[in-house]
Amino acid sequence: LGSTAWVKANKDKLDKISNLFNRDGGPTPPVGLNVPKAMYQDFVKICAPVKKIHPDYPFEVKEAGHSPNLPNLPVRIIVFAVEAVPAIAFNEKDIKGYNFNYGEIWHTERDTYSKSIPEYQEHAATVMAIVTLGVANLEHLLSREGLYK
Repeated sequence: LGSTAWVKANKDKLDKISNLFNRDGGPTPPVGLNVPKAMYQDFVKICAPVKKIHPDYPFEVKEAGHSPNLPNLPVRIIVFAVEAVPAIAFNEKDIKGYNFNYGEIWHTERDTYSKSIPEYQEHAATVMAIVTLGVANLEHLLSREGLYK
């Protein structure tokens, strides 16, 4: 409801948003991004420092034909995406083998901070900070070309 209300009240601001980052998929770390061709060079530049943080945490920017189909996105993101706001999301993986399965606890009473993996969360926060700052510091907005089908 919050996203829907914000989009409805702020239609004049949507074309000024470079990307909507939403991190709500559990405590696994980001390992890359799949981006449309028109964004690829921007994200390669932005993400270059990420590869230097922890060599044991791989991170790869890949060129994708389109961003995911809208039905696969959560509603809080779809309301932005249908307005052509980029919503490129991080690829995540349990790279250290904690055997974490977010589907097992997702939206249940077992979805607690005790299930969090501190080293993953620390890395994720650092990656999010670097990437969002990089996007914010671009001299242009991210291209919407080839974004959604």
